Amino acid sequence: MTITADIQQLEPGRLIELFEVDCTEIGADVLRFHGHMQSTSIVWQGNEYKPWPIQAAGFEQTSDAQQPSPTLRVGDINGTISALCVALGDLVGAKVFRRRTLARYLDAVNFPAGNPTADPNEEMPTQQWRIEQKSDEQPGLHVEFTLSSPLDFGGQQLPKRQIISICQWEYRGPECGYTGAACFDKDDNPVSDPALDRCSKKISGCERRFGVNNALPFGGFLCDTMA
Repeated sequence: MTITADIQQLEPGRLIELFEVDCTEIGADVLRFHGHMQSTSIVWQGNEYKPWPIQAAGFEQTSDAQQPSPTLRVGDINGTISALCVALGDLVGAKVFRRRTLARYLDAVNFPAGNPTADPNEEMPTQQWRIEQKSDEQPGLHVEFTLSSPLDFGGQQLPKRQIISICQWEYRGPECGYTGAACFDKDDNPVSDPALDRCSKKISGCERRFGVNNALPFGGFLCDTMA
C-alpha cells in the first residue's frame, strides 16, 4: 500500500513532520529538525533530523492568487537561533522544506529491530517555502519566522498571461512530488503502460494521483483572471 492510499484510511498511522532549513544560499549549511516529543533524532532518506522545539502553523495551500503565509516558531535553545539570525541576516531568503511521511516508512536505523516496511519513496508532496522575515524574537525562548510560498508574488502586478490555470511544475519533479505507481494519460484516463504516463497539467490530474480530499501540489491557479 502506498502513502496516498494510507492517508485515506481511518487509521493511517503516525504522521511524521520534518523540517529542513536550507541556508546554503545565505552562507551556511542545511539545518534539519523535527518537533516530535521523542528526544532522539529521526532519520529519513538517510538524513538526520534533530529534536528541536518547533511550532508550525498556517501551511494550508490554495490554488488562488493569495497564498498563505505560514509561521515557524523555533525554540532558541542556548541562544542558538538568535545567533544564527545575527550572523545570517535573520535567515531571510533561506529555503524551508516541510516533509511528511508515516512512521512505518522511516529508515530502518530508527528502530532497534529494523523496519521491514521502510521506504524512502513513500512521502507526501514536499512543500517548499522561503523565510520572508523574522516576525518575533524572545532571546533564549523562541524566534518566529514568517514564510512565503514560491507562488506568492508579494503583491506584484504581473501580466495576465503569466497567471494561468495550467500547472507549471515538472511532472514527478520535486515540486510535483508524485512518486506513485499508478499511471494516467494526458486526459486523466488510467493506463497500464508507464510509457503513456502523462500529466494533464490540470487540477484533475492532481486529484487522480493524490485523491480528491487530500492536499494537492497544483502549480497553477484555478482562476486565470486578475482583479
